[in-house]
Amino acid sequence: MERLKEQYKHELARFEVQKNNMQRLWNIPQETAELLYTFVKIKAPKHILEIGTSNGFSTFWLSLAAETCGAVVDTIEVDEDRFALAKYNLINRNNVIQRLGKAELIIPELTYKYDFIFIDAGKINYIDYIKLLLNKMSRNAIVVADNVISHKDTVKEYLDYIESSELFDSVTLNIDSGINVAVYNKIIPKKRSVNR
Repeated sequence: MERLKEQYKHELARFEVQKNNMQRLWNIPQETAELLYTFVKIKAPKHILEIGTSNGFSTFWLSLAAETCGAVVDTIEVDEDRFALAKYNLINRNNVIQRLGKAELIIPELTYKYDFIFIDAGKINYIDYIKLLLNKMSRNAIVVADNVISHKDTVKEYLDYIESSELFDSVTLNIDSGINVAVYNKIIPKKRSVNR
C-alpha cells in the first residue's frame, strides 16, 4: 500500500486538499479506501458499481484495484459540482465510467451484472438502491455499504433487510464510520433433466 501511496502521492495530496477546503465532500477515510482496494483485489471482479462518487477519492482507489483484474468501475453522482470535480480528478483513470443523476433512476438502466458494489450516497435511500440492484448483481457479488454505524438510524431499514434476507450473508465492521459487507447468495436454479 505504501508503494501505491508514493506512486500516486500528487493525486492523493489533491484529494486531501479538496477534502479539507471544500464543504459537502464526504470522502471515506484512508483506512476504508485501503480496505476497499484489498476487497477488490481479492474478489477480482469484472464490473464494479459505486453509488456516490463525491470528488472521486473512493472511485480512485476502486479504479486502482480494478485495473489489476481488468475491471471497469461505474460510478454514480447526483451533484453536478461534485461530478465535475471527480471528472477532473479521475481524468487519467481509463477504467472509470461516470454517470450523473439520481441513482434510483440510473440503476434500472444499467446493463451489467456487478460483482462488487460500494454504496456511499444518500443513507435513507440505501434500502431502495439494494432492492433495485437485486437483478443487477452476479452470484456471490460483494456489497459494501458505508456509514452503517455513524448513521445507524438512517440505514436501519437497509441493515434489517440485508441481515434478515436469505439472499445475503453479511457482517458489520466497526471501522471508521462502520461498514457492512454483504455477499449476495442468489440461487441459480439447476436445469432439470428430462427423462425420455
